[in-house]
Amino acid sequence: MPTGNKGEWSEFYVFVKLLADGKIYAADRNMNKIESVFYPVLKIIRGKTEDTEYVRTDDNIVIRKNGQIVSEIPTEELARFSDMLYAGIEKGDRGKRSFEAEFAKPFFEKLHVSSLSDERKETADIRIVIHDPITQREPLLGFSIKSYIGSKPTLFNASKNSNLIYRIHPELDDEQRAKLNALETYGARIAWLHDNGYRFEFAKPASEIFQTNLELVDSRLPEILSHLILCKYSGGPSKISELIDVLNRENPCGFNLRLNPNFYAYKIKRLLTDAALGMKAGKLWTGTFHATGGYIVAKRNGELACFHIHNLNDFQDYLAHQTKIDCPDSNPDRCDYGRILTSGETGKPKEDYIKLNFQIRFV
Repeated sequence: MPTGNKGEWSEFYVFVKLLADGKIYAADRNMNKIESVFYPVLKIIRGKTEDTEYVRTDDNIVIRKNGQIVSEIPTEELARFSDMLYAGIEKGDRGKRSFEAEFAKPFFEKLHVSSLSDERKETADIRIVIHDPITQREPLLGFSIKSYIGSKPTLFNASKNSNLIYRIHPELDDEQRAKLNALETYGARIAWLHDNGYRFEFAKPASEIFQTNLELVDSRLPEILSHLILCKYSGGPSKISELIDVLNRENPCGFNLRLNPNFYAYKIKRLLTDAALGMKAGKLWTGTFHATGGYIVAKRNGELACFHIHNLNDFQDYLAHQTKIDCPDSNPDRCDYGRILTSGETGKPKEDYIKLNFQIRFV
């Protein structure tokens, strides 16, 4: 019997509910359903080396392997199971990160599945054949899945690769360095530096791969992102939409905002879009979207919402207005940031540096 956390169970829930409902509605930036825009679900494909097809008819789900029908399940039965599954995920198992749902065991057998997610994860979280009302075609598309059932999902995960390095001005003496690093938290260190008139100057991303990924999205993005993150650590807002307002006010890149006030919003939306569709800090990004269809969101109440790649403006507005900057775990075994770096780490004995890190989470 598979086990998983709420996010992993949510991927299975989306698979089941899509088959049961037979369609998925588009949504606006606030995740409200757009009644006039929906996509009929014709087929879902799962499997690592051997694909299993789940073909939706009016009354049944026909399951095929190697072109042969292996079983059929009434859609009404799947609808009841999706309701049970939602209730089970919401409840979880007494706060455990990973849990079983014993009631689901018969359905795993009926659906011929042994895992919670599509095992071909390099493509997308789920592969769906939809009827596209815009192109009047029936393409096989990959979608990323994010779930609000349980804790708020993360858009961009933090790691040591997502550290940004800042130079500290003026120079600290040995006693100050020791005193700062002896403080218990990075918040206390940053507060001391701010209270004593020190300032931060962006140097570079800690990871050359992350720097290259950011520059591929936009050549000024490392500079823009560093200003946004520093604002958050300096007591500024955490919501991305509010941080974009700060960028517009402070204009760190000196763009001609009088002529075009959308420089920062556009560039941050590009970052969010690429992060949503495949970009990570520690893996070289080529700009090829893994999720060729877009995003499927499992809402807190169990309803599903779709942001199709055709509706890119709605998708980007959703990302910009529904995300925030979070401070991840600073432990040396995790992200390892927020302390004064030694000269051995930087190779610059007469300069002081500090790493700051971030993750992007949905609000």
